[in-house]
Formats: sequence, structure tokens, C-alpha cells
Amino acid sequence: MARLRDWLNEPHVAAWWGAGTGPDGLGGAGDDAATLPAVEAAYGPALDGTDPTANYVIVVDGAPVGLIQWYRLGDYPDYAAAIRETDGAGIDLLIGEPSMVGRGLGPTVIDRFVTDVVFALSDVPRCVTGPDPENTRSVRAFERAGFRWVRDAVVPDEPGREHVMVRDRAG
Repeated sequence: MARLRDWLNEPHVAAWWGAGTGPDGLGGAGDDAATLPAVEAAYGPALDGTDPTANYVIVVDGAPVGLIQWYRLGDYPDYAAAIRETDGAGIDLLIGEPSMVGRGLGPTVIDRFVTDVVFALSDVPRCVTGPDPENTRSVRAFERAGFRWVRDAVVPDEPGREHVMVRDRAG
């Protein structure tokens, strides 16, 4: 959890996941910095099985470098309704280690994760993500991993639009 706290406080992560990015925002600098107890409170339920979101650590050459998570849209009906995607799974990721940003890791991780984890479940027809439209690095990573834009959506209690992108199961 300490490493996740550190990643959430990195400026390139906090800009999109941090305080001020919505009700679940966690991370930043100064008073906005994520604390270990806050990270444990936010991510602990997923680890102990009481939250339906599944979190995975991204590992490169034996070293943890980021986080990727997935969830069934049906477990979050208000969010699913807001983005108008009710069937399938949603994913999010962050590359926390600054030295790994901008090296093409995101598209590779997204593609393998969607193929090997999300679409390994036969009842998931579609994978969805919703980066901030201004987060061009994230939007481009998802495009390179086979996602396409379908609409922008406003999610209640979030500060801005989400760039809803989807990847359908092949075949």
C-alpha cells in the first residue's frame, strides 16, 4: 500500500486520480497528498473481497510499476447508466513509476490485460474505459490497445467529462 500511496502522489498520476478529480480522488501534493490510512481505506476492500473491483499490480522485470483494475459495470449501476454502457467490464490503469511513463508500456499492458483477464470471462462482451478527454496520454494508450471512442459522458459528482472508449470482444 505504501508504494500505491507514493504512486498516487506522483504529479503525473495525481493530475488524473488525485484530490480534485472527483469524490474518490486520492493523491497529490501538500494537503492533498494521499496518506497510507486513506489508501488502505480506499483500496483495502478490494483486497479483502468486500469491493467488486479487482486490482492488479503491473510488474516489469520483477519490479512493480503501476496498477490496473477491472470491475463489472453491473456492480456500479449509477456509473454504468451515466456513461450509457450497462453490459461488460470497466478498466482503469496508472503507471506510477515516473521512469516508465512515455515508454509504450500502457498499450501493451492494456491489451494483454483485456485479452488475458477480462475477455477470459466468457460473459464479458465489451470492455469500457473513461479517461478524462484532456488526458491525451491515456486516451492514446487505449486507442493503441484497440479501444475506440463512442461518446463523452458526464458522470454525477465527477469534475468533468469522461471520454467513453470501448473494445468489443473479437469474433
